[in-house]
Amino acid sequence: MKRLTIALVLMFVFAAAFTHLERTYARKFFDNTGGAQWIWAQHRMSDGEPVAFFAARDFTLPEHRVFTKLKIAGDPEYTVFFNGREVAGRRLDHNRFQQEERVLDLYDVSNLARTGHNRIVIAVRAPQGTGGLIASIDIGPEAANWVVTDDRWKIYRGWDARLLLRDVPNGYWQPPQIVGPPPIGRWNYLQTVERELTSPPMRVTPPREVFPHIGRIPLIRMAGGVAVAGTDEARGTVFDFGFTKGHVRVIDDGDRPASKAVQLRFAFASSELGLAEWNLRPIVFAPGEHVITTPEVHDFRYVMVFGGKNVRAEVVN
Repeated sequence: MKRLTIALVLMFVFAAAFTHLERTYARKFFDNTGGAQWIWAQHRMSDGEPVAFFAARDFTLPEHRVFTKLKIAGDPEYTVFFNGREVAGRRLDHNRFQQEERVLDLYDVSNLARTGHNRIVIAVRAPQGTGGLIASIDIGPEAANWVVTDDRWKIYRGWDARLLLRDVPNGYWQPPQIVGPPPIGRWNYLQTVERELTSPPMRVTPPREVFPHIGRIPLIRMAGGVAVAGTDEARGTVFDFGFTKGHVRVIDDGDRPASKAVQLRFAFASSELGLAEWNLRPIVFAPGEHVITTPEVHDFRYVMVFGGKNVRAEVVN
């Protein structure tokens, strides 16, 4: 009995030591964001309603920096503004949400950073209302995670151009909802992938022709408490650019009290416009927001817009 007791104690000590080492070294080797938390807007994710918001933070950088690099993951879509300039963005492809999608995007913003006051604003868009945002800023090899996503950020639910430079006077903001540190949810520890900053658009291409069209879109119906997938006819507007490649800028001239999603369908041939496809590209507008540019480049001739007669599209390069 004494030997059994000693063996059990040794097993317990070994297990405790292993767990401690695993936690310590797992964070050392796999957690690149330090004390950063996954954050989100104060929003009921279970509702399934689209949401767009802007996470803002003012911070100070010291004079003697080796570099200034931003690490960020925004699920499902984000756009970064640093000191007033749009610098980066990415949309996750949930049709192939594999390990290559679950990464930290690393951007070198040294040329945009300044000693003293700086400001970062991150626009996040989620057509189903669910997701997460995590970010941190490094200023040297031994000064990682100088700024991290935590409860000091401000969440604005509506757009105001002044947000890019400062907090809006009398503007309504909320503290973020803290989702938790990595690893959590569908995210694991994230490895960094270097990416290029976004170049400002130099050329805007209007459509050659605009015409209405009836297409089919996916639809989920409830039948006897069971969700049944189907399709339904929907009226859209088609913008013909000729065969082209570039970012798509979507403009909505309407006003809305809440976030709104419109859907884009890309096609090379007019016969494809009426097809019922599940891989529509959603665009989520925040209240007060009228212009959104897709962070990814598209290759197409037609773009068909569902979701509003006041919505139009153009191509920017």
